[in-house]
Amino acid sequence: MRINKSILNYRGFAVAAVIAACVMPGVCSAKSIPLNDFSAWRSPTNQWVIAEDASLSAQNEKLLVSKPGKGIMVNGPTGRTSNIRTNDEFGDVQIHIEFMVPRGSNSGVYLLGRYEIQVFDSWQVADPHHSDCGGIYQRWRNNRGFEGRPPKVNASKAPGQWQSFDAVFRAPKFDVRGNKIANARFVEVKHNGILVHENVEVTGPTRAATYNDEKTTGPLMLQGDHGPVAYRNITITPLAPEKAPPATLKALIVDGQNNHNWKATTPVLKRLLEGTGLFAVDVATTPAKGQPMDSFRPDFAKYDVVVANYTGDEWPAGTKATFEKYIAGGGGLVVYHAADNAFPKWKEWNEMIALGGWGGRDEKSGPMVRYRDGQMVFDTSPGRGGSHGPQHEFQIAARNTDHPITAGLPEKWMHAKDELYSTLRGPAKNITLLATAFADKEKHGSGENEPILFTVSYGRGRIFHTVLGHATEQLECAGFIFTFQRGAEWAASGRVTQTGVPDDFPTADTVSLRTKSNAKTARP
Repeated sequence: MRINKSILNYRGFAVAAVIAACVMPGVCSAKSIPLNDFSAWRSPTNQWVIAEDASLSAQNEKLLVSKPGKGIMVNGPTGRTSNIRTNDEFGDVQIHIEFMVPRGSNSGVYLLGRYEIQVFDSWQVADPHHSDCGGIYQRWRNNRGFEGRPPKVNASKAPGQWQSFDAVFRAPKFDVRGNKIANARFVEVKHNGILVHENVEVTGPTRAATYNDEKTTGPLMLQGDHGPVAYRNITITPLAPEKAPPATLKALIVDGQNNHNWKATTPVLKRLLEGTGLFAVDVATTPAKGQPMDSFRPDFAKYDVVVANYTGDEWPAGTKATFEKYIAGGGGLVVYHAADNAFPKWKEWNEMIALGGWGGRDEKSGPMVRYRDGQMVFDTSPGRGGSHGPQHEFQIAARNTDHPITAGLPEKWMHAKDELYSTLRGPAKNITLLATAFADKEKHGSGENEPILFTVSYGRGRIFHTVLGHATEQLECAGFIFTFQRGAEWAASGRVTQTGVPDDFPTADTVSLRTKSNAKTARP
């Protein structure tokens, strides 16, 4: 990689702000952003100034004072000026940036002008939120925030000290028709050298973004209107494109024990995956209930995704450890219906599935997830984890159609007569809620909008959780089929190429079933 650097002198150190632009995979040319003027930034720059250094004001600890010179940028004397954007635009990048804020101040680093890593004075905050320093800021719709992600730990330094972010970011991806097939993703974010995010997907621009649409490229935007801030040492290195998923994804269905008829549902799940033309499917069947499990040691690493159609005896410790490593390292998991009943005492499994039911789960297992007043909330009320009333048809409501799994789906659709799982509980970490259904008390439900489809991140792994599909009859529902096929592809590859919604997808009023006489075998 050939890089030309414009070197500045900052307190005796060689300082360069570098932008590297990949012309082809693995080959990059470079262009510097010298911080001795604003030639690399779009006009107007308003009150932003170039300086040599910044420090806390001796008269007011909520302000910064700057020393004339070159090498850093400061957003004026009051910190209430415009945001600033680079002339150049970027897509997949690795970025290093250093910043300083005084007490109580606020800014943000927006990749592509759309996706924010929060800059804030969060010194000594014990329980950081998405709005604290290093958080992935929330999205905003209908006067409600959603999807923000707090940092794993608070790595903030005291006000007036230089801090840093190092992030690896992948831009959203689209097919030739402009349909989004992969979300924007923070592969990792380090704050002051400490890992605070890993594999965080963002389904759309975060609040206060420059642009409300999504594209594969955009400028770096630094927020300048929320309080004093200084920036220096900005290095942006475009990344080579990610390796394309294989033409045929490999899936492993795990079954063998269940309080549902796995012998009937596994062949249907296998047929549905193979019917997309995307998957080659194997099945791993455990020993029968009560039999020794020592022989159950699947080679998970051979597969892009594991579909869990299992609830039963504990797996051997070595198998559990191998599975944890597989998911944390980037493997995919589909949690199908009663698989969320499994392993109530296996901590890592419960973090992977986020919510589970039965098996003695209660408030000690974690909160319930509700959808109230337009937002996902956590309900810590005491009580059992897991319940459902009699089977009945129910309406599913999409809560996030920016995700590739639910993109293009109707706002509401009817699902076939099924169990409507309610009061699931668990760690509920790293959830993106996709769809809910109202559990009517007249049907012995909770009276709440219960999570039906959602995704979870665990390390670099991707999990799609569907509570639908009690038996083969429910697997005929066109809504179940399409969301299961999309969810499995996303869990396996991080993208969804099945962009066309089938014409038999259910409506807000009508269930749509694919029986043997009208089954679709071709990929939608």
